[in-house]
Amino acid sequence: MNQNASDRNAQGDRPLWLVGVWLVLAFLTVAAVVANERWQLLSELAAESRVLHSVASQRADQHDAHLTALSAVAVAGGESRFDLFLEVAGTIHRFYPRIVAIDLVPLNAGETGVTTRDSVDPAVDNMIRAAALASDGALVLRPTPGAPGRYLLVKRSPNTAAARFGLSLDIDAQGLLESDRDFWLKPSVSFSLSLPDGTLLAGEEIESDPAFAQRLGSASQPLVLEVAIPQTLAVLMPPAKLAPALIMMSAVFLAGVVLWQQWARRRQAEQAAQLSAQETRLAHASRVNALGEMASGITHEVTQPLTAILSQAQAGKRLLGNGDTGAVASVLDELIAQARRGADILAHLRQWIRPVRGNPSAVTDLNAAISGVEALLLPEARRRAVVLKLMLGNGPLPVRADQTELEQVIFNLVRNAFEALDNAPGTRGEVVVESSREAGLAVLDLRDNGPGVDPEIRAQIFEPFVTGKDHGTGLGLALSQRLVERMDGDIELRSSRKGAWFRVCLPLVEGRAKVEIAA
Repeated sequence: MNQNASDRNAQGDRPLWLVGVWLVLAFLTVAAVVANERWQLLSELAAESRVLHSVASQRADQHDAHLTALSAVAVAGGESRFDLFLEVAGTIHRFYPRIVAIDLVPLNAGETGVTTRDSVDPAVDNMIRAAALASDGALVLRPTPGAPGRYLLVKRSPNTAAARFGLSLDIDAQGLLESDRDFWLKPSVSFSLSLPDGTLLAGEEIESDPAFAQRLGSASQPLVLEVAIPQTLAVLMPPAKLAPALIMMSAVFLAGVVLWQQWARRRQAEQAAQLSAQETRLAHASRVNALGEMASGITHEVTQPLTAILSQAQAGKRLLGNGDTGAVASVLDELIAQARRGADILAHLRQWIRPVRGNPSAVTDLNAAISGVEALLLPEARRRAVVLKLMLGNGPLPVRADQTELEQVIFNLVRNAFEALDNAPGTRGEVVVESSREAGLAVLDLRDNGPGVDPEIRAQIFEPFVTGKDHGTGLGLALSQRLVERMDGDIELRSSRKGAWFRVCLPLVEGRAKVEIAA
């Protein structure tokens, strides 16, 4: 039942583990989508901003040409041909709606000027007159008084020290930024166009660092164009792209889980087959060797009384030959036949189950043998709720022993510890198997926290048919001692304050034998 509970717990934990892996992959997928969206967004913003900057710069340069043409008309026609000036100005206004008004303001307040406005705006005239008088020949930028989002581009006319007029274009800055590209229709995109002194002309104030900031390419109108886009989760995680990415990731994840489960089941089946074969081999060797020890003991114990029966029966037969009845002789003949039959059966049994000696020249790594037994007994440890703990020394510990026989010794000791822990209720069972190297010996120490060995049988613990278990045969430790002695080693029961402590010492094989193990 403990093993089944462990399996159920493992199966219950697996969905949580898979959910955790899926969550990690989902996070990475979202992060990838966000990174890709951010890269695409910034790339698109940079490209669109460069296009808008180029268009706005070209439009600004057109204003210089307009001023030059208008100044020539004003100088050529003079006050008598203001109608010609207004005609040219009206044409420019029709083709370029962003030019809201064109003003020709006399520098002397008593002279006459002309404008395309519905009426003269004294504030605008004063601004144009002051800008023209302060000009050194270069065009002058001024915000349009009382008209946010517009600016005046002022030029002297003629553009000399003897200038008579201030010529101005009143420009709607938003017209410089008009575009039919969908990018600028996104509500998340913000932009601004400002005078060099920072006065906002178009767009909105950008509080964060702009992704694009550059002056227009016009020498006369170096307006500053800034573009920004907030990198919020709503912008960087569009559902139209995030949902398909998560669906595709989930499909790949499920396919990977299915493939992994198939591989895990195949691997588990292979390991189970290997463990089953090893368990069968060890169990067979244990049964055969145990039967061999049992046959030896039984033969030793039974042969003597059988011999006595045979001798007595033969003596009775001789007495009957001296005159006893034939009926007694017949009984004695049967006794002799049965006694001989029993002796023959025991002799054949002993010969049939005599353990086969392993390869005496084989070199085995003690640590590898311990690990092999661990793999074999770990399921039983879980079923018994016993902690099987290995503390293996560094590097291989080569000993001259048959691997099957060495594993059988370790197997018997660990199994005995498991069974001893069954008699210690209320204690978390623990079996510690430790290997080390001491003075040319490979040392195996096995300790448990069970009730220990009964003091009455400690001295005879390795003798056949001596056991502290209710249903034990008393042959396991006797067989283990016989196998260890065959390896030129020693096994002993050591004193321990709690539980049992068995130590096995085997001579280390140095030199070339190590290379044989590695191979």
